[in-house]
Amino acid sequence: MSEPERLAVSANGVQLNLYRLGPAPSEAAPPVVMLHGMRDVGLSLLPIAEAVADTHPVFLMDLRGHGDSDKPGGYTMVQLVYDLHVVLSELVGRPAVLFGHSLGGHVVCRFAALFPDQVLGAIVVEGLGPPDGRAPEDPASRLKMEAERILGSLSIPEKQRPLPDLAFAAERLQANNSRLPAERALELARQGTRVSESGQLEWNFDPRVQTVFVGSDADASERYWENVRCPVSIIAGDLAGEYWSRAVPAGSGWTGNFAPGELEARVASFPDAELVRMPESGHMVHFDEPERLAQATLDFLGRRL
Repeated sequence: MSEPERLAVSANGVQLNLYRLGPAPSEAAPPVVMLHGMRDVGLSLLPIAEAVADTHPVFLMDLRGHGDSDKPGGYTMVQLVYDLHVVLSELVGRPAVLFGHSLGGHVVCRFAALFPDQVLGAIVVEGLGPPDGRAPEDPASRLKMEAERILGSLSIPEKQRPLPDLAFAAERLQANNSRLPAERALELARQGTRVSESGQLEWNFDPRVQTVFVGSDADASERYWENVRCPVSIIAGDLAGEYWSRAVPAGSGWTGNFAPGELEARVASFPDAELVRMPESGHMVHFDEPERLAQATLDFLGRRL
C-alpha cells in the first residue's frame, strides 16, 4: 500500500487535514470517510483504512483540534458536523459511507440524520455513548455534577505537559489499553504526538477538545438515531466497561457495563441497524482487534452497499 495522500480543506477558516487512500472515486465503489475519536488522530485508523482501500476510496479525517488539523480552542458538535459537510461537499464530491469511532461515531449519527442524501451507510464503532447509570438519580446531585463538569472541562489549560520521549508515550498508551502490543503502541505514539514550537514532545491534540459535550444535547441522541435512514453497522467492544468505569470517581459502584438489553435497545432505535460485537475489545476497538474490525467493515460494505 502506497503512502496516504495528504489533503486539506478550509471549514470557514479552520484548516482540516485529511489523508486519501485507495482507487480514484468512481460510481462502482462508494467512498468511505473515516472519523476517529476524542484525543486520537486519523492515522490510528490506518489498519482499517488500508484494508478498505483495496476496493474503495478512503478519506481519513483529523477532526478539528486533533492531529494536523487546526486547533481553534472552541469545539462543539455542530462544528464537527459542519466540518464533515465541508469534506463531503468539497473533497469527496458524492455521497459516501461514514465510519466513526467514539466521538466520530456521534458525529456520523448526527450527520446521517441531518443530511441523509449524503450518506449511503454508516459504521458506528463504540459511538453510542456510555451505559446509563453514571449520573446520580437525585436531581440536585445531577445538577451539582453538571456544574462540576462545566468548571472542570472549561478550565482545562491549552498548554500540555511535555512527554519525555516516544517510549514514554507508548507506555502511557499501554497503561490505558492493556491489550495493546508494544510495537503497535510505539506506532500509535509516533502518529499521535508532535514536537511543539518550543521543541517539546506532546500529544497532538488540543486538551480542550473534551468540551465538545459540555452543554450539548447529548441526552437527545435517540432523536438522531431514529432518523438515520441508511443501513448502519453498530460495532461494540464487549470489554468497554473497563473504559467507562474509569470516567467516574472510585467507589461509585458503577461498573461501566450495559445492563441486559440496554445496548440492544439503543441499536433498535435505528430503523435499519445491526449489532456486531467484538469479544476481545474494549472501547478502543481499533487498538484491540484491528483485523477483526477491518473484516467487519468489509463484510458490511460487501453485504449492504
